Amino acid sequence: MGGINKAQFSLIKSLLRLSDEALELADRHSVEEGKLRHVVPVAPEYHGRLFVRIIDFNLSSKQVKELCEGDMTSDDEVDPLEKLPPSAVKMAKITQTISATTPQDLARALIRQEGDPGIAKARLQALKRLLIEAEHYFEAE
Repeated sequence: MGGINKAQFSLIKSLLRLSDEALELADRHSVEEGKLRHVVPVAPEYHGRLFVRIIDFNLSSKQVKELCEGDMTSDDEVDPLEKLPPSAVKMAKITQTISATTPQDLARALIRQEGDPGIAKARLQALKRLLIEAEHYFEAE
């Protein structure tokens, strides 16, 4: 058995119960074994959906475990965040840390990311337009 013990072999063998779609996604995106293990007990028809979440949100092994221990059997209880684009969810989470960021730090980070102050300023203006339009959305409701 190549120097592995029976328990390790059983864990690896259990991964073969993952759906073909899940195995393909895990292989394509190099999902580590620790995350795969938590998906095995979930019904195979939910494997693909789980792996899309794992990959899109770059979930940790602990988060995957919590997700898999939740009830994945009811389509009526779909997480509303799942229906939104991942980039929108990430931006919404960033708003929770705004008080810890100074304007200067944000400007320096944008310049470093873009490599050009003009492009960084354009990105900031685009973000400003997006926020203004989001604010209009609240006023409309």
